[in-house]
Amino acid sequence: MGNPVATMNSQVMATDTHIVLVPTPGGPVPTPLPHIFSGAIMGATVPTVNIGGQAAAVQDSIAFNNPPHIPMPPGASFQAPPNNQGKVILASFTVNVGGKGLARVGDMVETCNDPAPLPVGTITGPAGTVFAG
Repeated sequence: MGNPVATMNSQVMATDTHIVLVPTPGGPVPTPLPHIFSGAIMGATVPTVNIGGQAAAVQDSIAFNNPPHIPMPPGASFQAPPNNQGKVILASFTVNVGGKGLARVGDMVETCNDPAPLPVGTITGPAGTVFAG
């Protein structure tokens, strides 16, 4: 039967790892720390195909983390500022929209991580009534 399809405003969840420079008496120490990515697909959708009144999300659609990552603990800074974006990298192999695979709930999203983006995100919903395999 397939999974519910994703559209603009579908949510993406991930746990990213970023290198944070934690202040110590001996100077800043680069420390990998987890940061929650929680954002919506807002870019690179297909506006000519609407599903439930929203543009269809496809492979390469972009999610924006909101609110952006904040370096923790207080006084720390990022070694490299995160771009707070995720890209859908796995979508339907059988249903194409605008020449790309249609994104679905459960599909993989590559999110900002250090030192490079990693496929640790997932489209989580909301789940609609249109399904694709």
